Amino acid sequence: MSGTVTMLQCMGCLDDMPAAAPSAAWTELLPRISTEVVIANPSASRRVSFIFISAQELDRTVSSQTSCCQLSFMIGSVYMSNRQQKLPRRTVLILAFDGVQIIDIAGPAQVLSTANEEGADPPYEVRIVALQAGLIENASGFCILAGEIPKEGAVDTLVVPGGPGVHNLRENPLASIALNDLSQRAARVCSVCTGAFLLAEAGILDGRRAVTHWRSSERLAREFPNVTVDPEPIFLNDGPVWTTAGVTAGIDLMLSLVQQDHGAALSARVARRLVVYMRRAGGQKQYSEPLALQAASAAPFDVLSCRIAGDPCLPWTVEQMAQAAGQSPRTFHRRFEAATGLSPAKAVEKIRCDLARSLLHTTDLSLGQIAGRTGLGSESRLRRAMTRQFGVNPSEMRDRFA
Repeated sequence: MSGTVTMLQCMGCLDDMPAAAPSAAWTELLPRISTEVVIANPSASRRVSFIFISAQELDRTVSSQTSCCQLSFMIGSVYMSNRQQKLPRRTVLILAFDGVQIIDIAGPAQVLSTANEEGADPPYEVRIVALQAGLIENASGFCILAGEIPKEGAVDTLVVPGGPGVHNLRENPLASIALNDLSQRAARVCSVCTGAFLLAEAGILDGRRAVTHWRSSERLAREFPNVTVDPEPIFLNDGPVWTTAGVTAGIDLMLSLVQQDHGAALSARVARRLVVYMRRAGGQKQYSEPLALQAASAAPFDVLSCRIAGDPCLPWTVEQMAQAAGQSPRTFHRRFEAATGLSPAKAVEKIRCDLARSLLHTTDLSLGQIAGRTGLGSESRLRRAMTRQFGVNPSEMRDRFA
């Protein structure tokens, strides 16, 4: 009987049988093999699983142990135990609308569908929905098909993406009505990028902390004073509401939710399949300050920024930087800060930290070696500088990005 799943259907009661696991006597009596037999009472929900070696041993054991029951054998039919029964799928609704940014839909959807392929149990059931079912033209100019928003039933996760069409949709009162209804039925409400404006318009963010794309943070704070806007994190969680920064931050958030639902191992497998970082910390800043510095200083300090990045172990005092820029120290300090919004010392630290982050991601160098190669000098200084710049210490950054 090895390899055969046998169902024993109890024709009477199971009151004399254990309610969960086999008793010690049964376990000792019967050798454990791959065959599972489930004894079930069709008039109740109680089920008990046992493992047997053969039909003969099964017959002898059941006869001696179940005096109150009459059992009929159905060899070869499959019966699923409680442990094997599939839990209900996690329903995830992603809102679509004209002008939606497609990556805000595709990124989260791909994470969840890959999680299903990697064994998420219960799996996710991802649905693209809209106020009016049909073809939706996204910001990239092509159409996607959306279903209608379900009028009832629980929702595990609601995802509200962003895009240039957000502000037109804000003017439609039906959008706020639909979002409020869905938020009452959803265990989690998430916005991606400027989708935060839709949640704010519906009042869902009132009294909460939130983040959006850094370019839209000031507008969100100005138009919705009841929302505490933090422009820096990749994503924020406030109660059942999650908000994210721009573009790929929706992928980071979904990986975090997969980890919350199914554990770090499955989340890591999904990240590897998608060839993305295992999981960026939500508190990490949403863009690279050193790169922002280089963009801001494209003229007249772009050459200086490249020189600092090319030889970060030089002291790079104000005097040295001024000499490289062909200016007096006083003039250099004033003009540099006006162009970049940073003091020369802070700018040098930012460039060094960006280099250190790259080495953390791409090498197995120790923290001391990285500190030496980037001009930060010591592990302790490296830790302090990277925590200031990114909100994450170097060890944690390496662990999460490895």
